[in-house]
Order: sequence, then structure tokens, then C-alpha cells
Amino acid sequence: MVAIPFSPASTSTAGLTVKVSANATPTSVSGSIPATSSYSAIVVTNTGTVLVFVRLSAETTPTATATDYPLLPGTQITLTNPCAGARVGLAVLSSTTTAADIYFTPGEGE
Repeated sequence: MVAIPFSPASTSTAGLTVKVSANATPTSVSGSIPATSSYSAIVVTNTGTVLVFVRLSAETTPTATATDYPLLPGTQITLTNPCAGARVGLAVLSSTTTAADIYFTPGEGE
């Protein structure tokens, strides 16, 4: 099987990356990728220095918990878009009292 390189989605004027900042409380913080994002994959990047938990779902305002997908600090993963063609709810929970910026980039490929 041949891997298809990831190609980020964009409009004619800008990219579609969404930043969700996990706060230092720690409580879940949510965001979304618009319904126009009918892409098969979402690259999730943790630019922070702590472990975070990430949730992608069809929920309007999802809540991330410590049982969601763990993403190590300084790492990136490509996940299948669970709602291709529809709005994707995003949520992030910091594992500590340290804030972290998490970037969600819709697109195609691996």
C-alpha cells in the first residue's frame, strides 16, 4: 500500500487550520472545523510541553476527558475525520495545570 502525503485544506484566501488552546485549569476547551470541510483526515499537532487529550466528534460542544486520545507534547498525528462533509467538534484537555496550543488541520492523505 502506498502512503498518500498529507495535503492541507485551504480556501482561495486562507488555510483552514483551527487552534484550540487547552487552559491551565485543567478543563476541557472546545472548538470546531466548519461544515465545508469535507476532508478525510485531520492532522492534530500539540505544540505544548504537556500531554493533552483530544476528542473529534459530531457533538456541537464536545468535552474531552482523560479517556480520549492522548497526544504527547511536541507531537503530531493524522486522524480520520469522523464527520467528513459535516461540522467537526473539537475538544482538548490538558493533563496538568500547564496550557497548550493544539492545532487541527483538515485535509487529505496520511
